[in-house]
Amino acid sequence: MSRARLIHAGLLTAAAVALLCGPARAAEVETGACVDETLKADLDAKRRRRFVKTRLYQKTNRHEITLKGGYYVSDVFDGSPVMGAAYTYHLTENFAVEAGGAYTKIASRSGIELERNFSVLEGKSRDSLLFATNLVVTPIYAKLQMGGEVARFDIQLTAGAGVVDSPVSSGVAGNAGIGFIFWTGRVMAVRFDFRDYVYRQQLLAERVWVNDLSATLGVSMFLPWRE
Repeated sequence: MSRARLIHAGLLTAAAVALLCGPARAAEVETGACVDETLKADLDAKRRRRFVKTRLYQKTNRHEITLKGGYYVSDVFDGSPVMGAAYTYHLTENFAVEAGGAYTKIASRSGIELERNFSVLEGKSRDSLLFATNLVVTPIYAKLQMGGEVARFDIQLTAGAGVVDSPVSSGVAGNAGIGFIFWTGRVMAVRFDFRDYVYRQQLLAERVWVNDLSATLGVSMFLPWRE
């Protein structure tokens, strides 16, 4: 076979190989691109899951019933124990409405001052009742490592208005506070609440603004039991 025929046959063979390998390489490139896109999507999903964790305990559309007790610090008189209860309906995980009440007793260590300040009581009870309706916002859901256990808790901000009914005050009262809810399961939780009450008290012939504080520890139950 002449040299020209050999060169011609080689060129034909190379062209045939190029025609056969071209589609295979294109398919390989497309497959590689698909694999790369899939891996990228999986990595992005894992990265999002790493930073956004689903809440273990849900509150949306659940009812919370709370019993609590603690200490009440009066702006004018001495501190005294306080006890109360609250009902909260959770509209979402972050917003809720609350209605609650508390009971305490007006106290003073000085008998002379007590008699002078309470000359208007005329033997009436010194019981004090506080009622309020509040908007509750939960900006933070957090976890705390405690040894081998993980404690899950919410941080709540509360603000609203209500009334105070006592021998020296009867009128509108504003309140605001912060609360910490430590979950013990899907149904029960332990609460720490700090509230600030602002209202007016009648002392003899003068009405003064007071700023009373309360710190309470409570237990909450969430209904329905199943989320």
